[in-house]
Amino acid sequence: MSAFFIFVFVMSFTPGPNTMMAMVSGQQRGFHASLRLNLGMLFGMGFMGLMGALFAHWLQSTPTFLTAMKIIGSAYLLYLAYHILISRPGETNNSTGDFRTGMLLQLTNIKGYLYFITGLGAFSLSGILNNIPIKWLLMVLIGSFGTLAWTVCGQMMSRFYTRYYRGFNTIITLLLMFAAFDLWR
Repeated sequence: MSAFFIFVFVMSFTPGPNTMMAMVSGQQRGFHASLRLNLGMLFGMGFMGLMGALFAHWLQSTPTFLTAMKIIGSAYLLYLAYHILISRPGETNNSTGDFRTGMLLQLTNIKGYLYFITGLGAFSLSGILNNIPIKWLLMVLIGSFGTLAWTVCGQMMSRFYTRYYRGFNTIITLLLMFAAFDLWR
């Protein structure tokens, strides 16, 4: 059981496209204004988890689907990277804070699909925790806490961000570009 929770926490709290966007939104908009993005990520994660649970075998054995998701995910990450690169403190960047962005980011996040396919299929838990809907719920809730934590960190760094936004935006842009290219490894 501990292996499952370690896996879920590591996957939920380590950097990825969704956590980077949550942090940027927290910096640029603050925690409360970033809740729409986080809610979109929550719904996207829940839907992705349902698809992972229902179609795990098909998803693993259909390279065409995985390639299409990589293309869409890479293009979307590069689009977001561009908008972060050109943003400035005080601007309201619609591409980093709305429900639709959060949901689309989650639905094109290959790390998220691997999270659910592995978490739901590779771990056997005892008792009621071995029930797929319960594991799904735990994974969605813990994953959502991960993005909320990054949003809080972003808000806490907002003063630092205002002073050093060019360098910070460049680093986040490079990380998102790396994530887009890393999908192809």
